[in-house]
Formats: sequence, C-alpha cells, structure tokens
Amino acid sequence: MAGRRIERPSRPRTKGLVLAVFALLALGSVLFVRQTKGLAWPVINTWQASLANVSSVLASVAQPAADADAQPAAAAAGAVAAAASKPQKQPLTDAIKRRCEGTLGTWCIDFHTQAEVGTCSALTGLCTCPAGWQGFNCLMLMPRHCASRYSYFGYERGREEPNVTKGVGLPSIWAFPESHCAGTCDETTALCFCPSNTTYGRRPAPEDAPPGAPPVQRGRPMGQFCQPNRTPDGQETAWGTIDPQDLYGPEGWCMAAEPKHQCPCTGDGWGGKNCEEPAEMFCFNQCNGRGTCIGGYCRCHKGWHGIDCAHQSAAVEPELPAELPAWVAEHVHTPAAADFPANATRKRPLIYVYELPSDYGTLYLQYRNGGEACVPRLYGLPGNGTHLSGWTYSVEAGFLEALLQSEHRTLDPEEADYFFIPLFPACFIHPVRDSADSLRDFYYSVAYNRVQGATNLMLEAWHWLRSHHPYWDRRGGRDHILISAHDEGSCWVPAALRPAIVLSHWGRKDANHTSGTAYGADNYSADLHHPQFEPEGWLRKLGKHPCYDPQKDLVIPLMKTPNHYHLSPLIGGPSRNRTWLAFHRGRVQKELPDYSRGVRQRLAEAAEKGGWLEKHRIAVGEHDKIEGDYSALLSSSEFCLVMMGDGWSARMDDATLHGCIPVIIMDEIDVSFESIVDLSAFTVRIAQADAEKLPDILLAIPHEKRQEMRAALARVWQRFTYSSYRPYAKRFRELQQQHAEAATAAQAGAAAGAAAEQQQQQPLSLPATVPDLDPAADDAFSTIMAWLHSRIPHTR
Repeated sequence: MAGRRIERPSRPRTKGLVLAVFALLALGSVLFVRQTKGLAWPVINTWQASLANVSSVLASVAQPAADADAQPAAAAAGAVAAAASKPQKQPLTDAIKRRCEGTLGTWCIDFHTQAEVGTCSALTGLCTCPAGWQGFNCLMLMPRHCASRYSYFGYERGREEPNVTKGVGLPSIWAFPESHCAGTCDETTALCFCPSNTTYGRRPAPEDAPPGAPPVQRGRPMGQFCQPNRTPDGQETAWGTIDPQDLYGPEGWCMAAEPKHQCPCTGDGWGGKNCEEPAEMFCFNQCNGRGTCIGGYCRCHKGWHGIDCAHQSAAVEPELPAELPAWVAEHVHTPAAADFPANATRKRPLIYVYELPSDYGTLYLQYRNGGEACVPRLYGLPGNGTHLSGWTYSVEAGFLEALLQSEHRTLDPEEADYFFIPLFPACFIHPVRDSADSLRDFYYSVAYNRVQGATNLMLEAWHWLRSHHPYWDRRGGRDHILISAHDEGSCWVPAALRPAIVLSHWGRKDANHTSGTAYGADNYSADLHHPQFEPEGWLRKLGKHPCYDPQKDLVIPLMKTPNHYHLSPLIGGPSRNRTWLAFHRGRVQKELPDYSRGVRQRLAEAAEKGGWLEKHRIAVGEHDKIEGDYSALLSSSEFCLVMMGDGWSARMDDATLHGCIPVIIMDEIDVSFESIVDLSAFTVRIAQADAEKLPDILLAIPHEKRQEMRAALARVWQRFTYSSYRPYAKRFRELQQQHAEAATAAQAGAAAGAAAEQQQQQPLSLPATVPDLDPAADDAFSTIMAWLHSRIPHTR
C-alpha cells in the first residue's frame, strides 16, 4: 500500500559487551563525520557500507547457533519450501507463439512466459520547484529574462529594457531570440505580454505579495510574431512584423476589447479569440489527481510529491482524491501508487523513474511557448478536449507518461530492475534553447551550438543523481535507461552516460563517425573552447564510441499519433489500389549537399532526368511537388523509400504503419527495432552507391514476393505504433469504429447495385485488416518492455 507504515521486527538480544563495542564504533563514526566538512558522497557511501558490514558481523555473533543435529533437516525442509514457493513460469501457448511471430531471438516468448513477481509499497521522494524559483526550499529567485541577443558563452545577464531600434538595418526577425519583448516580460518563463500601461497589459503582483503570487492581470500575450515593426519615430525595424497601431492604437491588440488584429496565443493554459479563456494545462498523468498543474510542473497536495504526485509521504494517511473533471480524469492512471490486492503479481521489468530537480526536466516544459512542442498531448478549447501533439520528438515526454502510467513502474527503487532518467534534451534544443538567455537556456554552450548545451544538461543531471542516489554506481549504470531522440541524439550522449541503455531513433553503428547534419547548430563534431567553461574543448566529453551499440541500445519507432496513419488499411482504412511503385515525399535540400549524405539529392536528380514518374510511377520530391493526404499516398504505394535527413528518418515508421514495403537506403544504420524484429522478411536494403539503380531493383521483385513481404509486415506492424498509450488507444479505437461503419455502408451500397464498381476498387495487394485489433497489445511500448526483460541478466 502506498505510504503504509511497516512494523520492523524486534532485534535479537545481545550480550552487553557486543552492544558496548558497537556503540563505541558508531560514536566514533559520527564524530568522524562531524569533523569532516565537505565530505564527498562516495566517501560517505563507503563509510556507510563499512558500518553495515560491522553491523552484520555483530549480528552474527549475537545470533545463537542452531542445534547441529537439526541443521541438515532444516536445510532439507527449507529447500522443499523454497521450491514450492518459487514463482512458476507461464505455459507457452499457441496465442503467445502467434504474438511473437516475426521477432528475433527468444526475448518475446521469455517475456510472456515469465514468472510474475509480487508488489511493494511506495516510497517518499524529493521536492522540486516551479519555474522562477530554486533552492532546497524553492525560495531563491531564478529569473528568466526576455532577451534580445544570444550569449556567446558567459554568465547569465540581467534584465534588458526593450529597444526596438536594435532591429533597424537587420535582415529579419530571426536575428533575435524568440523571447525578445517590446512589452512586459514574465520573468519566470520569459513570455512576453502587452505593456503594463495598456488596457490589456500585464499587471505583476505587488512587491509585497508572497513569493509565487499570480499577477493582478495576466494580460494578452505578445509572442515572437506579435512585435512592432516600426520604431517610435517611424523607422522600419526587424524587431517585429506588426504595425504598432495594430498593437497599441485605439483598436489595437493591447487596447481594445475587440481588436481588429488578433495575435497568436502563447504559453500553456489560455486560448480563445483574445487569449483570455483559461484551458487545462498539460502535466504528466495530470498530477495523479493529487496536485495543481502549472504548465508541466505539478504543485502536489500536502503529503504527495514527485513528477506526477504519485509518491505519498509515510506520515500522511491515505485519502480519496477529490472528484476530477472528466477531461482530467481520463488521463490519470497510476497503478504503481494503488493499493494492490492480496497475492497480486506483476510482470517484470520493474522500472523506477528518478525524481530529478525540475532544472533537468519539467522546467523545460514550463519554458516552452505553448502549443505542441515538448508534449505528447494538450488541451483545447472549447471544452478542454484532448488534442494529440504532432511534435517530432514526442517520444521524449510521451514514452515517459506511458511509463508513469504503466504496471511496469515501481515506486520502490530497491525492487527495480531498471532506473529511468527523465531528461528532455530535444525540448531543450528547441524551443527552449532558441528562445531566451538564462543559464538553463544555454548550459554553458556557445550560441548557435545546441547539442553542446544538451550534452552539458545530461552531464549535470548525471552528476546530480550519482551524488544523491547509490544506484548508478551499484552496477556502473548498466541498469539505467535514457532517451536521446534528437536527429543525431545517440551520437552526442556523453561518455559518462554511455554504460546506460540508450533509446533513440538513430542507429548509426560505425565506430569513427562525424556529424552528418546540414544544420550547423547541431554539428556535434565542431569542437568549442572557452577559458572558463570549456578550456579543453567539449568534444572530450563525448569520448570515442559508436552512436549506437546494438548489444545494449535500441532504436525505437517515432511516436506517431493514430491521426498520422488514419487512412492506413491496417486499421481498416478504405481499400485502394497501390498505384505508386515507390514513394517519398519530403525535403530534398538540393542547395545543401551535406544533407542526407547527398542521397536524397542524387535520387531526386536521377528521377527527374530518367522520367521515373512517367515510366515507373516512382514519386520523389518536396512537399509542394506531390500533393494529397500523406496517409492516403502511403497507403497507395507498394514501396516507400527510407533515407536519412539531418539524422534519423521518419519514413521507416511511415511505411510500416501503412503496409508499405520499406526500401532502406542508408549504410551502417539500423532502423526501428532492426536488432529484435526480423526486418529481412518485409524490407529491401539498397546500398547508397546503388541508389540510381532503384527502378531496376524494385521491378525485379516478383508480385508474389511483394505479397509475402506485405503479409510478413502485417504480422508485426503494430509493434511500430504506440497504440497502448492511453490517449492514442482512445483515438485508435475511434478510427477502427469509423472505418468499420464506413465499410458496412460501402457493402450496403455494393449490394444495391454497385458490385462491379466495388470490385474494380479492390486493392491489387493489401495486408488484410486485423479484426478486433487490440491497441493495448504488442505495440512499441510493450515490445520495449519485453526486450528490457530479456536484458536484465546482462545488466547484473
């Protein structure tokens, strides 16, 4: 039970001499610690371990010896009892065999037949601070000033007064950080609002108000694209894009009840025409119904704490949570904090999620400018309906929320098989790194190099958890898990964190690697020096490691919402002919030869010169060249091309989610689940050097072989979804029902006289829809859990 008080067994009586010796040893140890100021944590841990050894020796001396004649019988009885009580593995059934079709090795069968384990009570945790505050008691100010220039290393600067003349003569608004502000700055999050002297301006809390008091008036937001484009004397300035009269004039945004110009709403929790209607904010697990959500940070009720208020203090009596609004209640699910019934069991692995200071985690959710960035879901108006975020790196926060709501989560670190480090480096890189200029915006990194700051963020978090918990050092980090989901995120994980299991989208395996991005700010091969912050350069922190080690790491699918594959035949989408032989819609970047290692550019040029579209129905081009619903186009293609971009490519997952055969044109790079799923059964690999031979290679694959490949894909495709994630599962079921109803209507139409036309529309080759497909079974999350179960012995 969460927070249950546990009675300790009484200690055996010991002889007075033994107690005296132990007391003297303990007293000497205490005096030693009191006289040693600034003692390092590893030294304290060593002292504690030594003291524990002394205790165990004394306990063995004090324990009376058992009768020698009784020992063999007792041992035999104990062996029988142990055998009888040992958890038994589950039988291997035909259903399990079917679920594990298409996988490599025994990890899947081992997971489903494992002997399940018992349950433990919750532990207490640590306190964290909301944006704007820091310190052990959250009473130290931590301002985040709106900024009109970037730092080139250095310490955080103070407040800057607005000066729109800085933009005179500059080429565009992108010369400034996103938080540059010609109004009143909220210095906890660096969000900009209308000036305090305007009708709808921000009115801060009085100076004598208690810390954290809300503003007298929130005010209307003035985001990046709601800034003036002229100075007071009429000069044009790149500071903004809006005529000052549309902001400050009588009918302006900051002055009129019904302004003639509406600015975009920024920051989480507000919407409506004039950004004045409150909306629910995103928090993990919506604070378990035990706290107040503040833009990603949970201010937990008394007696509860943690990233989602799931940890209960032992001194607090259990109580039922208050009745929650329906839109909150549907996202609250915390099996790990529940009262387990007697004899309940759980499947391993059991994973403990570290409670890190918000500086390394939820602070970045508070620093985002609202919208879809950094979160897997958000609320919309009217009615606080759930909106599924299409953010590119949604797996950072989405996987974490799925884990927090999973039965694999444990609140007891002592029973954990793994320890998850909840970091958000992709959210740090953007939108946070590009918006303001506090220390936590750049983490000692030079302006325009974002991955250096992300590496420093990860290193600081690693130092913190080592100094506050013993678990990393216990097994050298082998039983720790982190996600690094950015473009080449697996390549710049610092060497200190390399022993951990790295989940990423980028499976680059070559030992001697350099950055392949065409975006200079993310180039992890560019060394940077600073006399104070980086006197030896920052590349030394990365070490010499492959980006991805298939023995201990895993390339995981992107977290695509069901809306992304809403027309896929695999969830019952409408039947259609696969009229495209091969398909790729995405950036080509002809002007950037380093992008995609030049493969996309070469293929686009060969397709254009060779007339591939007309001759072979092979479509390769930018978004504006190939129009139509993306899901419909993928569902209408036999082969889908998978080529890198600035790093990983989403096209592998796009293909599998639509029953399209992936054609992988990337050397020495593993794609999603390549180390654990038999991709050879349904993918085609082409060497980068042979990219121009694409038509000949694909046309040589017989029709029957293509059907076999699509059938093999259909058996494992759900492993590339995150359909068990509760918000996704709901939408998944809605789409299934909609397609089923549409199919029923179509059949009725065919029976009424359109049979011939219906027959003509049947697909040439299409994996069959799985009837009654359960979104909670065998998706990417459960696949990762099963694989982690197989890795437990390798972490010991």
